[in-house]
Amino acid sequence: MGIIRLITVVAVIWLVWFFFKRFQQNLINRKQAAVKSNNTVSSVKKCAECGVHVPESEALEHNGLYYCSASHKKSSSSNK
Repeated sequence: MGIIRLITVVAVIWLVWFFFKRFQQNLINRKQAAVKSNNTVSSVKKCAECGVHVPESEALEHNGLYYCSASHKKSSSSNK
């Protein structure tokens, strides 16, 4: 009876260790994936009217110049 109990205890300890290592590796992989997704680089453009830098996806382009808002785009167009 003693050998069966010993084998059972060793098996339980091994299973706990195995799942702990697996869980730990999963956490590391998630952190690395989060860091990779946060490192995306986007281009920024300077507003031709006020000089504020805005992401290219939000900037308004007109005649090769970029603007931070429609009002700056309009005021710059009317000044020319």
